[in-house]
Order: sequence, then structure tokens, then C-alpha cells
Amino acid sequence: MTSLDKLLQSAVDNGTAPGIVVIAKDKDGKVDYAKAFSREGGTQYSLDTVLELTSMSKFPTAIAALQLVEKGLIGLDDDVSHLLPSLGKHGVLVSVAEDGTPTVRERKNPLTLRRLITHSAGVGYHFMDENLGKVKAAQKGAPPGTSVDESFDYPLLFEPGEGWAYGAGLDRVGQVVEKLSGLPLDEYMKKNMWEPLDVHNSTFFPAQNPDVDARRVAMAYRDDPDGPAVEKPEVPTMTAGLKVAYGGHGMFASMADYIKIVHSLLVDDEKLLKKETAALMFEPQLTPASKEQLGKFMESPVMKSFFPSPPTGNDRDYGLSGLLIVGDKHQYWRKGALMWGGAGSLNWFIDREAGVCGVFGAQVLPSDQRMRDLIDAFQTDVYRQAGKLK
Repeated sequence: MTSLDKLLQSAVDNGTAPGIVVIAKDKDGKVDYAKAFSREGGTQYSLDTVLELTSMSKFPTAIAALQLVEKGLIGLDDDVSHLLPSLGKHGVLVSVAEDGTPTVRERKNPLTLRRLITHSAGVGYHFMDENLGKVKAAQKGAPPGTSVDESFDYPLLFEPGEGWAYGAGLDRVGQVVEKLSGLPLDEYMKKNMWEPLDVHNSTFFPAQNPDVDARRVAMAYRDDPDGPAVEKPEVPTMTAGLKVAYGGHGMFASMADYIKIVHSLLVDDEKLLKKETAALMFEPQLTPASKEQLGKFMESPVMKSFFPSPPTGNDRDYGLSGLLIVGDKHQYWRKGALMWGGAGSLNWFIDREAGVCGVFGAQVLPSDQRMRDLIDAFQTDVYRQAGKLK
């Protein structure tokens, strides 16, 4: 066993996580690392174990939308309000009364596809913003998960293009894909993404596929920061009760499938996107105002633990659906590296300059510093294997 193998096996044995799956590849075939770690007598993880991706759902959804840009069905800077009337009707939040009634002003800037993909459209999450939480709590409507429109029916946090807030933008992008393609998001991805990649375990509805459902594992929770993460299948997760595909957090996949997405974009094989379109994903997308707000978000204690060895200051921007490294001061990430993760202790990265990519999969919610230390160790080792540590 390598030192990384020993570290990850020890983490599983001591209860840091019930199981871990890690896969990494490089452009040249020098790095081809794929391991699953389980505890003896516990839930058995394999490379084909199906995980709830949480926010790692966002990346495939963005790719689906970029395919429609390639087909000329929409432009990145087109206003999508007419496609999303339930979102387009909303103004910009000014204040919220104690009873949850919002005061809004009319939106002036267009709601573009680019802004939705990069979280700069003003679309937030009610569980991450206190004022949106008040608005949501006062609403009475359909049961949770009935539709994206019902789930995120609240005002914008700022004028599109003038801020940055993590939120439901990619759930809305999924709706755009459905409207323009005429297909449910799950079916669109199967036809246009999973089949070209020979992927078989990625879906928004695992219960509809017995083989996929049988390989799902339960989410685990850590009540004591120093204690074990305990699987609790009885606790509803973010996908519980979803009736439609939520492009921002509703997907399930194996890490063996997900690595095919990131590796395709690493080697630029055009199975998913043309080279010129894929290149856009690795370019800075934010206005100065949005980049400033992204910086503040990334400096929050939660995000500092969410991203191992995070870049600081002006070294970061946002690409098309991922945090983008725009400086050269990090210990291993190169300029142009793109990455994101999911709240369930998942992470992906693509570093074209270094020629490496990888995925880390677990089911510990929420992710904590113990999990982030493991992700950091994994990524560092990938760069070491490739001979790319600075």
C-alpha cells in the first residue's frame, strides 16, 4: 500500500468516513489511480458505488447547457427570462419584514445563461441567506421537491452581474436545457452525455433503475467533531422527495462514471464539447464586482474548510461552473485549474496545464475539516504521482 492508501484506509477504519472512492488520471497515462476503501464489517464501497453528488451535479448540468450553446439554440449572454418566467418575474430584494414579506425593486440587468452558470445572477439559496430563509419560511405552496419553480420562488439577492452568491442557478440552467431541448434533463444527459462517454450509473432517479439503486450507499453524519461519521439511511437528504431533475444538486453517479466527464475535458477529446467551447470553461467569467463577492464567500470559515489548501486573494475567479485558479501561487494547482465539490464530501478537479484530473467521493454530510484534509492529501498525491508538485 502507498502512503495515500494507508491514510485513506485508516480514515475509513477510524470512522472518519464509512467509505471513500478516489480516481485520478493524467494526459499521458503515467497516472492511473483508482481505489475504493471500506471498513471490514461495514458498508462496502467499490469504484461503481453510486453516490449522491449534491453540488457535484452542477458541473454536468453546465456542460449540457454549453452543448446547446454549440448548437446555436442559445447564447451565453442571452437573457433567459422568457424561458424561466417564474424566475424572470422576480425583482431584487431590498428588505424582508418580520412576517417574511419581501420588499423588492425592479430588476434592470438581464438574467443571462452565463450569469446563472457562474452564480452571478443573484439567484441564492434560502438555506444560506437569512433574508431568503424568512421569505421561504412564509411561503405556502406545493410540497418540497415538486418543482424547481416552487423550491426557489424568491427574489434575487442583487442585480445580475453585480455580485456573487452560491445558489440555485444551475437548477434553473437545468430548466433551460429542458425547455430548449424538449427533453427531461435526465433523458437529455443520457442521450447527449452518458452514451458518448459509455456511462451507465448516472441519473437523477436511481429508484427507477434497480441495478443503480442497489449500489447506492447511505449518507453519514458526524455528531461529534472528533467522533465517527455514522450512516443514517432514515434521515432525508437533499434529494428526498424530488419529483423532477434538479440540475444543481439532484444527481447520483459512481466516481467511475464521473471521472469520464472530467477526463474528457482534460484531454479535450470532444466527446462532450468542441475544443473552443471547452476552452471557455477554463476562462475567468466574473465582473470585478462579482469577483470581489466570490472572494468574500471563499474566505468564510465554512468555505475555507470546504476547499483544501484554498487559493487566496486575486488567485481565484469563477469559470463556467467551477472555481478557477487565475494565479500561480498555489503549492500545486496551476493557473487555469478548475474545480468544485459537493456538500456530501465530494470533489473534482481538472488542471490542464499540469495535465491531471481527479475525483474524490464519500458520503459524509456536511463535509468537515477531517474530510477536507483527506481531499487535500489525495490531490497532493496526484500531483506527486504526475511529477507536478512545485
